[in-house]
Amino acid sequence: GLSSANFFAVDLCPCYVHRIVMKTETVNVAALKQNLSAYLHMVEQGTEVVVTSHRRPIARLVSDNGTGLTIRPPILPVSALARIRGVRLRKPFSAVQALLEDRQRR
Repeated sequence: GLSSANFFAVDLCPCYVHRIVMKTETVNVAALKQNLSAYLHMVEQGTEVVVTSHRRPIARLVSDNGTGLTIRPPILPVSALARIRGVRLRKPFSAVQALLEDRQRR
């Protein structure tokens, strides 16, 4: 489904890019695929498009028209990822079985 909301938001957290958003549209993946050009045109005009899957937000499309969006360099080097320890499960876990169960619930 498609819905829209008008709002004015300013991100005050210094750890994120500051931006002002005037209009937001929400669209599911199927509708986005059918009307991709129209949604990209809306983004180009300054509308933020939130993409949903099964009514959950999964992506946000925003314009890159010189608004000052920048990619921040990493705080730690990539080698720091090697120090991250995994989680040990108490009992055996099947990812395939969990996926099948999740699909049956939907």
